[in-house]
Amino acid sequence: MSYLPIDLMTSERRAHRRLKVESDDPSYTLGTQFRISYPLTVTNGSPIVLRFTSLIDFELISQTLETHESGIVLEAYRNSQGVESGTFGDIVPTYRNNFQSTAINYAGQVVVETGGAFTPSIGQTAVETINVLSANANSQRTTVDVGTQGKRGLGAGVYYLMFSKLGGAGTSLGVYSLIFDENP
Repeated sequence: MSYLPIDLMTSERRAHRRLKVESDDPSYTLGTQFRISYPLTVTNGSPIVLRFTSLIDFELISQTLETHESGIVLEAYRNSQGVESGTFGDIVPTYRNNFQSTAINYAGQVVVETGGAFTPSIGQTAVETINVLSANANSQRTTVDVGTQGKRGLGAGVYYLMFSKLGGAGTSLGVYSLIFDENP
């Protein structure tokens, strides 16, 4: 009688064996899941643009936009929806989500940069929009966050994340967080 390999089982004792089931995300376990946490200072009329370039397919796991002063709107565009200008060269750090010794030695293939601009073509609508607004009165100031959850598979390519001030004059402060899996 043949048996399954022991590394697929929970025990060497036949009466207590069960098939191992992985509950973690394989990308996290392997070390191919990454995150960014980018502080934002957005003024009216001067959007901040992140250029997200991936040489391989990837999965967007979650993104969160939070503000603790005024409001920020995030609009996401694909490369084909407009024209970039300026110089993207300021690297936004990406970090592995799993630094444990059991994770494989994998170098991320996504580059996130800022410093340039993106102008959507006439008639183009953002593929995703997130608005977040907090109270402005000093006695009412709170941190507010909004995000999206659930995996979405995206192809290799260039994507633009544009952060603009939501309403009124002044400055909006916040943080954008993103978690993604690379699929090498």
